[in-house]
Amino acid sequence: MVKAVVGEETRLNLVEDRLSQSGLTSQVGLVIGKLSSALDRGFVFDLVPTPPNDAGEPACSLNQTAKDDKKKGSKSKSQAVDSSSLTIDKDWVAEHARQVSRMLVGGIKVVGIYVWVSDNSFKNSTITLCQAVKEVAEAAPISETDWDERLLIHICYSPRRWTCRNCMLTSNITSSSIRPCDFKMGRVLSSLQNFRCNYNFELRLPIFHDNASNAPTLTASLSHGISIHSKELRDAKAIINGDLVVNEESCSADGLHEVEMLLPFMKDVSVGGKWQFQNLDVLILKSNLVYF
Repeated sequence: MVKAVVGEETRLNLVEDRLSQSGLTSQVGLVIGKLSSALDRGFVFDLVPTPPNDAGEPACSLNQTAKDDKKKGSKSKSQAVDSSSLTIDKDWVAEHARQVSRMLVGGIKVVGIYVWVSDNSFKNSTITLCQAVKEVAEAAPISETDWDERLLIHICYSPRRWTCRNCMLTSNITSSSIRPCDFKMGRVLSSLQNFRCNYNFELRLPIFHDNASNAPTLTASLSHGISIHSKELRDAKAIINGDLVVNEESCSADGLHEVEMLLPFMKDVSVGGKWQFQNLDVLILKSNLVYF
């Protein structure tokens, strides 16, 4: 369970300045970072605002529950805003999370959502926000053994402050699904390690005639072929800067790290507690990976 969160102050200060100068009364977006089960901590690298949907409408808006009636001069505009709640296009925010997660480098994930709104509006929108967090988590899972929690960052403009909450991904969303956690700003991006690895593979796809029955789509064929290579890579051994990685030991050296993958030609055989590889090949990866 995440008990404390550290945000990259250089990036988050820019976000706060942008929001304060925008004149917006509400905004929702994605939290980009990393969750560490070993440390029970979360790390926030940046916040990405969700753009307007295909119809040009914002991803969130304030639903006024107190009408600003001109005849009732006792109620100010700020009071009307503070008594409002958020309406969020949860499907659009989830689609944004799905697309962003596919563009992120290794080790960096969509770990929750943030919202720019007043304190009272936030309190009036607890259930809506939890539902949005849950849909984002389903659209952009962290791993196969997925976390049952995500972050919900509230940037309040009246009064100006940052708070972070831990949102539990339960089937029944209630107000108790979110719990406060410590939040502070610091330097976290400087701690990231940069790894580069290439993996070359050959993929052959079947060609079906137009009248073939039950022929798979091109997307299904590609997904099946790539999944086979993905399963093989899970059993691979890594060599970083010429040294074999043992027991997931950490790498603290600065600079770019070159990674080579040792992949068995056939199924791995364990002898005497040690790995034996049959017909080892050294393979090189195509995409740049960043690991924290």
